[in-house]
Amino acid sequence: MTESARFLEALLAGRREECRDIVDGLLAAGVTPRVLYVELFHEALYEVGRLWEQGLVTVMLEHRATAIVEGLMGHLFPAVARQARVGKRALVSCAADEFHQVGGRIVADTLEGAGWDVDFLGANGSLETLRSRVAGTRFDLVALSVSVSSHVPKLVESVAAVRRADASVPIIVGGRALLDSGASVVAGLGLSNVRWLASLDQLDEFLKEL
Repeated sequence: MTESARFLEALLAGRREECRDIVDGLLAAGVTPRVLYVELFHEALYEVGRLWEQGLVTVMLEHRATAIVEGLMGHLFPAVARQARVGKRALVSCAADEFHQVGGRIVADTLEGAGWDVDFLGANGSLETLRSRVAGTRFDLVALSVSVSSHVPKLVESVAAVRRADASVPIIVGGRALLDSGASVVAGLGLSNVRWLASLDQLDEFLKEL
């Protein structure tokens, strides 16, 4: 059994300490936090989400798995390589009413590691909270995440709320719910300076453009 399979099995069973031992073992073996974020946490939670959408695991189990991964991200964060501050500030948020915030946290941590200052709004926020935060602060980037396909309309509303508050700030969107539809969703917005990014590698390239 691969370490990824062991991690998923332990995650589904709620064996928090075993999950942490697997992460620590991979770190000791030289695996970077970035790889753990993408190839362990990200992939495991995508699988848990798929199982939940198919009715094969309960929402309680899905929430427990998410909580375990968020705890492990906090455990890893001090090891994330942080470059010198670049003098730029980003707002990272889930789409309005979206409860799944791990994808957004991965983006926030990635930006922090790249030297950005980050405001992370997290999950289950309102459109008004998002709009007022953007209106009240000068951001160089706004990143929005959506994990559940039924929440894509809320993502569209969230993008519109950001654009009403700031006519020019670059907006990026991503998340599991957009894997097959991100390009069409962004095209349908009819707004300038909005980009769908499907991976952290694409985020890296986008940051270079900025």
